[in-house]
Amino acid sequence: MSLRSPFHLSQFALSALPGVGLVALFLLGLGLRLWGLGRFNTLVFDEVYYVRFAVDYLQQQPFFDAHPPLGKYLIAVGIALVNPLAERFDLAGNTLAGIWLSPWSYRWMTALAGACLPPLSAALAYFLGAGYPQRQRLIFGSLAGGLMLLEGLTLVESRYGLINLFWVGLGLAGQVCVLAAGSAQRPALRYATAGVAFGGAIAVKWNGAGFLLGLYLLWGLGRWWSARPQKGSGQNPVPLALRQLSLPQLLIYWGGVPLLTYCLLWLPHLHLTGTSLITVHRLLWQAHQSIGAATHPYCSAWYTWPLLLRPVAYFYRSVQIGPAESTVYSVQGLGNPVLWWLSTAAVVVLLGQILSQRRYRGQGRGPDPVAVFLLVNYGANWLPWAGVQRCTFLYHYLGSLVFSGVAIAYLLTGWLTHPRPDFRRLAWGLLLLIGAAFVFWLPVYLGLPLSPEALRWRWWLRLWI
Repeated sequence: MSLRSPFHLSQFALSALPGVGLVALFLLGLGLRLWGLGRFNTLVFDEVYYVRFAVDYLQQQPFFDAHPPLGKYLIAVGIALVNPLAERFDLAGNTLAGIWLSPWSYRWMTALAGACLPPLSAALAYFLGAGYPQRQRLIFGSLAGGLMLLEGLTLVESRYGLINLFWVGLGLAGQVCVLAAGSAQRPALRYATAGVAFGGAIAVKWNGAGFLLGLYLLWGLGRWWSARPQKGSGQNPVPLALRQLSLPQLLIYWGGVPLLTYCLLWLPHLHLTGTSLITVHRLLWQAHQSIGAATHPYCSAWYTWPLLLRPVAYFYRSVQIGPAESTVYSVQGLGNPVLWWLSTAAVVVLLGQILSQRRYRGQGRGPDPVAVFLLVNYGANWLPWAGVQRCTFLYHYLGSLVFSGVAIAYLLTGWLTHPRPDFRRLAWGLLLLIGAAFVFWLPVYLGLPLSPEALRWRWWLRLWI
């Protein structure tokens, strides 16, 4: 063995760390989502729609839904694969969707999608940090993935037969593919793969278009920056993977490919219902217009989402266990309040840093590329909701929540690697608070039994009830 072997071994271990970390994040997330997945043998929240629609696909029964079909396809696949096994092993089930179903069968695909979010967030952060030392990139990726593990709303959404995490996961996967193309020998394949992912995200819900909109805005910003007369005023703040695309390539990879993917994914539904793509989209548009007149006790305006003012109740059951004693099972789409508020604060801090950097551009200092990427994508997923008049809910913020979570991970990375110990202590203190908050609110994410008094302790704001 040569004297250089230890060095080579250490380099190999360092290069293997990202892959090992992604697998660990996925397994931890999957375990947290699969544990007690069949706890409530009923249809929870919007499962009353999506599970029934999935059964309609399996039974070849035409129906109409106000969203594109991919999310229901995936739930239907999950039912077809697991429900026969559930019957064979005599698991609990119900007939609320018209046929006998085990809750595991219509929830496990969503749990799988939710378990992908932590490693995808970590990968996004890792590729965003391409200009930093490897140690800093690893810390950034680990924090982004770890904080997504401690996020409550995505955990709740991933434990039921719902469709929101499908479009979030596909949109995030598309962005990871785009950033990975910057260092790839054959970037065209990754650009095309991203286009397929974006088309799939939009084929779950039109909300998925926010991930694609963010990239269009960044591409335009990169072109504008390169064309300015004052080219010496700082580096281009847009990642290389976006700057190297020509307009024809952009239109092919993130125009034609997503559109083709989106249209192809409609074909099974159109064949079942006997309608055309144009007709079904006219009906979708009319359905969304009619929703605007509807009201719901858990509606919330778009500008309240960053402050976590109005979560959504997914499930509630009170069980009397004595003459004056009861146990409550409550599932609340609450999010981790400490992580949520800190993430919003991180977005504000990054925005402030970008605005303050304007005075240094003449000295060759441009905007922070990581901050620009996160802020543009955050705004692309959030600000379009300002023009929506219909009843909206907190889970519509999920696309932006991904980027605000990476934003707080970015700030904490800077503090953890700062030479001053005060910054490092502050970062560790905030991470401990986030972890403690996750444990404190975990019973209302998983629907664990609580006393009425213990449940009230967790309603910090009056609007949370």
